[in-house]
Amino acid sequence: MVEREYYLLGELQRRAVPCVEPVGTLSGRIDVHGRALACTRITKHLPFSLPYLALFSSSLRVETADRLLDALALLLVQLHLVGFSWNDVSLSNTLFLRDAGSFAAYLVNAETGELHPALSSGQREYDLETAATNVTGELMDLAAGGRLQEGIDPIVTGVGLRLRDDALWETITKPVEFTRENRLALEKKFVSSTRWALM
Repeated sequence: MVEREYYLLGELQRRAVPCVEPVGTLSGRIDVHGRALACTRITKHLPFSLPYLALFSSSLRVETADRLLDALALLLVQLHLVGFSWNDVSLSNTLFLRDAGSFAAYLVNAETGELHPALSSGQREYDLETAATNVTGELMDLAAGGRLQEGIDPIVTGVGLRLRDDALWETITKPVEFTRENRLALEKKFVSSTRWALM
């Protein structure tokens, strides 16, 4: 399982999907009593990244939470476009990196993931349902511990992640149709932009 995850992270890196960089695997360890320890994978540290627990706290603003969910929705779309089904989408399996007023999300745990030539609608649907359920549960845990701002509703937030992903997915994957009229406008724009590029 560890070697499989190492392979998956490497493949996602090669496909330019934001994820932690695999460095190696570690096996054959024993504890002080001579008992075998589980194998593990080693990844490169992602500088300045933060887990969600460091971001979803009583001081977190609703606007910041929205930006985090935008980042997670974008990561999900990027994964699905390359045929990766995560199967365990959650805030816990993600690192966040501040990026010019917004956030970038990075996949950390690919243990349950699967790489396919393309995802079926059912595989994508499963990931989205898992994401909404897990995010809702994680935020409920924070709310129970008094670590979530009152303006953030766990259930609404979980559903909101699904809506963000659906909207972005449709924007990126829906067919683009050109009529004769807008094709000519597009050609004119292309010629104009090419001229500027050559100057």
